Amino acid sequence: MDCPPTPALKPFLTCLSVLLLAVPAGFAQRETVGASWLDKLHLSASGTFGRTDNISRTSHEPTRKDAETYELTLASTHSRQLSRNLLLIATAEATALAVPDYELTASNRFGGRLTLQRKFGLGAQATVLQINAAASFKDARLDDDRGWTTEAGLQLSKRVLPNLRLAANAGWLEHTARRDTFDLVQESYSAEIRWDINDRWSLAGSAGRLSGDIVANASWPIWGTMLAGGFGQTIFNYYTSRPWSTTHLYGDGWVSYNVEADVDLWSVSLGFSVNDHTSLELRKSAAFVVNRVGVTYPTDSWSLGLSHRF
Repeated sequence: MDCPPTPALKPFLTCLSVLLLAVPAGFAQRETVGASWLDKLHLSASGTFGRTDNISRTSHEPTRKDAETYELTLASTHSRQLSRNLLLIATAEATALAVPDYELTASNRFGGRLTLQRKFGLGAQATVLQINAAASFKDARLDDDRGWTTEAGLQLSKRVLPNLRLAANAGWLEHTARRDTFDLVQESYSAEIRWDINDRWSLAGSAGRLSGDIVANASWPIWGTMLAGGFGQTIFNYYTSRPWSTTHLYGDGWVSYNVEADVDLWSVSLGFSVNDHTSLELRKSAAFVVNRVGVTYPTDSWSLGLSHRF
């Protein structure tokens, strides 16, 4: 059963994205003659290699798929001091994701983000509040998943010691795709801790909870068993009430389906600063997904990233 596309709020989101991407240009027009806009423009690039277990987000363990991923991100950031304690940051970003084993899951993303930062007090240990809004377009290899994503969030952080930083985060995300199988509305909450071991090494960890829509996948024999009632009436009633479509993302006949779920998230990372412009990060992450009828989709991943600020 293929579900019809849901109309997207593309005119509004397009305007929002253009506004976000155009903010640096607006900053440029406001700069005084004595201060070059280019001097305040910061360019960066990062590349990440990862290995994900159960990248297919499949509940049936024997058919779960693992894969290597490659991601490249280019970003430009411009900041403007609005007052002594208030800073506005505009970022334009482009990201490319490649999954060689499952090419239909590849995507490119283009977007922008605005962040308003308020600092309460003076010095490195002052409390900092950040409020951000973002819009981006996901150019997915799979046509059904193409569409606009809007995000909003806030972060409250503080250095409780010169080398120890704590942060609390809340976020909201909506993705409006060409097919409602891939439409997402999510909210998330998390806490972070970062320990600067010395000038070069740092250790960080995070834990959080995400609630909302997620997209899972199943091979056709498993999905066919569900349609025949082989997993019980509760699962049949719930899955057939949600959007689903045959996408072939992880093999011939594979089905993608949208469910409501709660996701427990955690990660730990080790960072190394090569110099003032270049850094490395080794990260271990995990997500444990439980949908509304108790079906689980555990996912684990390792990644190694290299970042450089020009």
